[in-house]
Amino acid sequence: MKYFFKFANFFILIFFVILQIVLGEQLKLYYINFDFILVTLVAITFKEGLLTGIIYGFIAGFVFDILSGGIIGISSLIFTLNAFIIYELVESGLKLKLVSYVFVVFIITEIDIIVADIIYYLFNFSINFASLGINLITKPFFNLILIFIIFPLLRLKFIREETFE
Repeated sequence: MKYFFKFANFFILIFFVILQIVLGEQLKLYYINFDFILVTLVAITFKEGLLTGIIYGFIAGFVFDILSGGIIGISSLIFTLNAFIIYELVESGLKLKLVSYVFVVFIITEIDIIVADIIYYLFNFSINFASLGINLITKPFFNLILIFIIFPLLRLKFIREETFE
């Protein structure tokens, strides 16, 4: 039964990758930045652990890069790094409750935005500081809204008795 839930989580992640490409990219035109992949990856890493989070982050990033036409490997690197940071935050003593989920999603979203812009800058893309500022303010807010949609879908409860393996 445990493997069934891992496969179910994988298919939920792939669904959100496709939803990110179809809906998320269209909403970016109006500065509505939902990052379905990131929030799903946070939930999976909280639920399944480091190795599963890193593998799913790499696969989701690779599929996202292929389907969106971006530079292949950048999203894989960023999502893998995000899974590692989430695990290290939990290992450092972060209690698993709603406030912790909100904090982790906020911090990981900010790190994701900054690292992605730095990497794209290193590949000779220009940085639009106005767009970067708007993303740093609005994207965490929209991702916090997604917590209440994605976390219950993955059956991750907002209780204190959970332990992280």
